Amino acid sequence: MGEGKRFDFEKYTDKYFLRAYEILQKENLNPFVRAQIFVRKGPGIISGMAEAVSFIRANSDLEKNGGRIYALTDGDSYDSLETILVLEAPILDIIRLETVYLGIISSSLAIQNDNQQLNLTEVENRMRLVVNASENRPVTYFGARHWCYKDDAAISKTAVLGGAVGASTDIGAAYIHKEGSGTIPHALENIFAWKDGKENAVKNATIAFDKHMPKDVVRVALIDYNNHEIDDTLQTAAAVPPLAAVRIDTCGENIGQGALSMKDLEGKTQAEIDSLLKEFFDTESEIKVPAGDEKYWFGTGVSVTGVYAVRKALNENGFEKIQIMLSSGFGDVKKVEAFTRAEKIIGMKLFDSLGVGGIYDSRDSTMDIVAVGETLDSMKPTAKVGRTYKPNPRLKRIV
Repeated sequence: MGEGKRFDFEKYTDKYFLRAYEILQKENLNPFVRAQIFVRKGPGIISGMAEAVSFIRANSDLEKNGGRIYALTDGDSYDSLETILVLEAPILDIIRLETVYLGIISSSLAIQNDNQQLNLTEVENRMRLVVNASENRPVTYFGARHWCYKDDAAISKTAVLGGAVGASTDIGAAYIHKEGSGTIPHALENIFAWKDGKENAVKNATIAFDKHMPKDVVRVALIDYNNHEIDDTLQTAAAVPPLAAVRIDTCGENIGQGALSMKDLEGKTQAEIDSLLKEFFDTESEIKVPAGDEKYWFGTGVSVTGVYAVRKALNENGFEKIQIMLSSGFGDVKKVEAFTRAEKIIGMKLFDSLGVGGIYDSRDSTMDIVAVGETLDSMKPTAKVGRTYKPNPRLKRIV
């Protein structure tokens, strides 16, 4: 594949983007969106941007359909969380491209700024540690966007050798003669938030998934879009009878609905904290959080107390059979170990499977849709909670 040439990118694309594309087509939904890309790890020097933009321009009708691209240039400096790329285009022009262009940027940044090279032995070892820490629950490799697509088949194969049961891309899953695994992305929920209101985004995206996907595809709802993890879980479970599981992917900007946070513990004596935990976990037993695990119990993102709140709500509302899949940060074996320790302490199984990306070091780039509209000029702010638009006057218009 030469730079700027069309190629068969779909086999390198996370399955849930391909499924979202099909659902949007069948629902006749193709509004304009504003997609912003940032990197958590910084500061650094931009690299891979020219290749990523070239890929986007060559493999979409963005330009023909009046879309725009704004970006920093290779060699520019950037800061952590700074917007480095903005795409404005009809959603169907860009939704299938995300895995590849993010992977190009992520790996290029890691190589440029950290002299990071891919070590497949390390990948296998880290995946094995995660699988062992999960106590051999199903773990799927979800990290295609964290490294260049050219290496995805090798990384996914290595992840499987380390114990993973599958991968998110078709080329990644080919080693075990499967298709890529994937459910619903936040991008699809953004479109339903624009169409039907944010309060219906999770439920209606899941209804559409259930309506259009083959019956043998497991129904898993992504329930953190509104940061109303409990409310959206129960609403969706009631509306989609075949629902098999919910995926909790609460971002690092948010505290999960119903979770305890560090602020809840501030200013309290140990006796008051002990009483709070007994009440929260509805037990007479002492709940002692292991030293060092506090951030996993009470921190932002996917936390022990947040997942417990969802599991408890499911059980109390007749949805005991619905499973919980966790993603976001579970490539960190310490986080997985903290969750399995917590299960033994509170006497409840918290999760049934994991989606894991971070089994090697990279400078992961992230895309969020932050506005949606019928036309380029009528787009209105529409984003998952915690990820609003961050304009960057340093970006240069390319298209």
